[in-house]
Amino acid sequence: MLRSLRMLNYFLAASRAGNIHRAARKLSLTQSGLSKSIQQLEAELGVTLFERSSRGVRLTRFGEALYERAAQVETECELIEREMAEMAQGRRGNLRIAAGAVWSSVLLPQVLSLLHAKLPSAQFTIIRSSGPRFADLFDEGRIDMALGSLESFSPVDDTFVYEPLSEIDTLFLAHQDHELHGNSEITLNDLVDCSWSMFRLDPELVRRVGTLFAANGLPRPQPTLLADSVTSVLEMLRSSRTVTCLPSPLLSIAEPFGVVPLPIEISPWTFQSGVMFRRTGLRYPLLADLLSVLRERYGRVQ
Repeated sequence: MLRSLRMLNYFLAASRAGNIHRAARKLSLTQSGLSKSIQQLEAELGVTLFERSSRGVRLTRFGEALYERAAQVETECELIEREMAEMAQGRRGNLRIAAGAVWSSVLLPQVLSLLHAKLPSAQFTIIRSSGPRFADLFDEGRIDMALGSLESFSPVDDTFVYEPLSEIDTLFLAHQDHELHGNSEITLNDLVDCSWSMFRLDPELVRRVGTLFAANGLPRPQPTLLADSVTSVLEMLRSSRTVTCLPSPLLSIAEPFGVVPLPIEISPWTFQSGVMFRRTGLRYPLLADLLSVLRERYGRVQ
């Protein structure tokens, strides 16, 4: 293919110069070398591309048809070269990121907006997932980076980097009109008889809530609603008297639903959130740029 592209380049140069000698000089070739290449191209295509005379060369109708196509190929090659150069410099490309609810819903869009201002041509794909699935997504070649609870990352070999960023706590939440908000302070016992709505795609949080109740000699909550969407959970809380538990950064999207923290001091889980990527990914400038912004904005764990 590269040989064919080179021959098309020679053909275009001769077409534009209208003279083999001038074209050869521009290409830093000998006149005989350029003539031979054009003859090889004509032989491969089985047509005559130029009418030759003492004044130079002129395209035949076959040459005119090839010139139109070859010029399109030339433009595409120039675009490819530019795109590869921009990708190598981190200005373009598509970074694919798997992220848990906290990152995909709140934290990551904030970070990507900062990076977009710097690299407006870059593209980002967010895949909603959780720690137990991250390794599979890497194996399937679907992601370049993952963000979530480090505790739920499946162990992988040392070709991967696990880097902590910040600690995140969790909150018990209910709609502001829930009767429990009438108390100055509540305990786990006050939540035993409540109906629950839980975010199903965060199984570790669901498990931790159950473990907290069991550790205090209380029955584990049995969710009325298990939803794949945080929005569904919040809408359920607005429309009913259920309660839930969510990571604290999601409070910013809970408040428009009228959902606020319950007056209880205990937090079922404080977890270390971080990033996971292949060591070789650091060669990709776009990943390195995003990692730099993540460290600057959320890198609070030493």
